[in-house]
Formats: sequence, structure tokens, C-alpha cells
Amino acid sequence: MERPAPLILRAATGLRRAVGVLGHAMGLVAGWGFVLCAFFITFDVLARSILRVSTQSTTEITGYMLAFGLSWGLAHTLTQRSHVRIDMLVNRLPQRIRIWLHLLSLLALGVFMAFIANGAWDLVDESLLFNATDISLLRTPLAIPQGLWAAGMVVFLVLIACMLVENLLLAILGDARQVERNLSSRGYDEEAQEALEALGVTETKP
Repeated sequence: MERPAPLILRAATGLRRAVGVLGHAMGLVAGWGFVLCAFFITFDVLARSILRVSTQSTTEITGYMLAFGLSWGLAHTLTQRSHVRIDMLVNRLPQRIRIWLHLLSLLALGVFMAFIANGAWDLVDESLLFNATDISLLRTPLAIPQGLWAAGMVVFLVLIACMLVENLLLAILGDARQVERNLSSRGYDEEAQEALEALGVTETKP
């Protein structure tokens, strides 16, 4: 009979899933934001070539949308294990060593993102302090797009912390297989299955 997971592990897993749901929602917003960027740019190009008019704000708006869209997609990308990784050496090591290297890489990412997130919020705070606006016709307060961008960084950092705690507990409890499933890079079979699902093709077993 399988032993129930300790309360602290269940709590860490629940928190990680909650942040993952938030990251998924932010990823959807980011994706649709990129679609809107394409619409705005296409409209502006056609308006300039056909009607000889321009919104004069497309560059500004799409720049803001790209900036916060990129940061808002980070958390969802991590939960899907879709970040680019080079595992030529790691995959050749025994599993008991690999899991600690996975945790070390996640810790390094978290430390790096802590500096980035702190700098992002310092930038927002400075813009609020000086009531900074851009120099376009819209005169957009810079704290708004900067705040959206910084929020994506913070959610990404929180998710990293949750995943680090959860998988550290799993490693201590000896569940190396689950740590491997959570943190290892995706295999060719997983990527192929995702491509088939995106095309609406269901895998049939002989």
C-alpha cells in the first residue's frame, strides 16, 4: 500500500499547482497579446500604404505588449518544461546525481530571476516617483507597462521557489523518479505527442 505524502509536501504541491494555474492564465493573455500585436501592425501597415494615415502609436503599444507578454509567458513555459536546455552531460549521469543537478539548475535560475525581479520593481518604483511618461502622443505612464512586465517576473520567481521546495522535499523523501519527471527536459516522444495533439491526431495503439 502506497504511503500518503507528508502534509508539507502536499502543501508545497498544492501551492505550486495554484501558481501554475495563474501562470497558465497569464500565458494565455500573453499569447492573445501577440495576436493583437500582429493585428495592430498589419492594420498600421495597410493604413499607411492605402489610406496614407498612421496611428502613430502602434510601435509604442506593440512594444509594451511584447515586453509584458514575454514575461507573462515565462511561468507557463516552465511548467511545460519548454525552456531550452542542453543536457548532453547530465543525461549520461546516474539518476541520483541528475536530480541534484536539476535542483541546482533550478536554484541558479531562481537566484538570477531574484535579481531581475528586484531590478524590475526598482524601475517601476522610480517611474512612480517621478511620474514618468513616454514621449509619444499617448503619454502613457511608464509604471503601467513596467508594472505588468515586472509582475510576470515575480510570478515566474514565485513558481521557481515553489518548484524548488516541492522537488527538494521529493528528493529528500527518495522519490527521484518524480523529481526527474518534474524537472528534466522534455523527450522527443513528449514533443511528438504534443505536436500530434495540436494537429488533432490521436495516437492509436496496435
